[in-house]
Amino acid sequence: MPAKCPLFHNPKILCRIKPESQHRWVGTERTWYIRNYCEADYYVDCEDFEAYLEQQAIVKGKILVVDDETVMLETLSSFFGSRGYQLMTAASAEAALKLLSQEQPALALIDIKLPGMNGLELLKVIKRDYPAVKRFIITAYDEENKKAAEAIGIDAFFAKPIGLDALKKKVIEVLADFERRLEQLAKRAPVEGVPSAKLLFISEVLAHEEDRLTPYLRACFTDESRCGGRYEVEFAHAINDAQQKLMSFKPDIVLINFDSLYQIPCGQIASRIVESPYRPKEVIVYGLNLEAADKETIERLGIQYVDQRRSFAKLVTTVRQTAMSLDRSASGSSRS
Repeated sequence: MPAKCPLFHNPKILCRIKPESQHRWVGTERTWYIRNYCEADYYVDCEDFEAYLEQQAIVKGKILVVDDETVMLETLSSFFGSRGYQLMTAASAEAALKLLSQEQPALALIDIKLPGMNGLELLKVIKRDYPAVKRFIITAYDEENKKAAEAIGIDAFFAKPIGLDALKKKVIEVLADFERRLEQLAKRAPVEGVPSAKLLFISEVLAHEEDRLTPYLRACFTDESRCGGRYEVEFAHAINDAQQKLMSFKPDIVLINFDSLYQIPCGQIASRIVESPYRPKEVIVYGLNLEAADKETIERLGIQYVDQRRSFAKLVTTVRQTAMSLDRSASGSSRS
């Protein structure tokens, strides 16, 4: 692992730092990256992992704060608001339920001692009627109330006076998980039709490297339950090989992994494919940070770009949507 690359003891998270002055990722770091690429759910390319996660968490949904203490509402609103979060505040359970009926937040921070309906009763209602909302209890009440809240179902318990830094870290953790659950729900959602297409994956593999990405892609895109489509797949590990496969395999979609390229920049390979007499119907490039020059070329060519900073599932979804669009176009042409 590169010396500058932080380790967070989570095999599902891949973090890496691009060495300065390197156009392509070579040597030990590149080998480590390719080896771990197919095993990670999330890809991070920044030194401050928590800062990255917080930026992701901020856009995931609003935070509802329910507390009858004005000072507490103002403190939490100021603290989280200054960091970019959107908040809703309520001084009673009844006011909170009214807000919930209008807009569902990602997270609710609830005090137990409230006028009228107490926090535990509100907790029950939220769990029953809004199960997707994460629930934190923030209260001056102690062990007995903690047990009661845990029996109902909570995601965290904080006793007043609370440490804002500890609360912030838990909020980030929960909202990141909230994002993951939404992705999982999207994967399970019913879909219209099952697309079919011929896919050609282009990546470069050094002679001394173990190619773990190709088996992973093959397993994923030949398993209909995982990819949502019926695909024929082929792989090219050099530009000459890619040209031959374009002619012999005649793919519908070509997918270029620009992180694995080290001999020829992604933009040049994409241009050759688009200008080929055996041009596919669609070209998709995917990976982490695309070089500025390559990005210009990709945009000029009108090629799809999948930034995998969040999840590999994004590539699967993009391929499926593209294949469905091609199927619809083919169906429309046949009818006319």
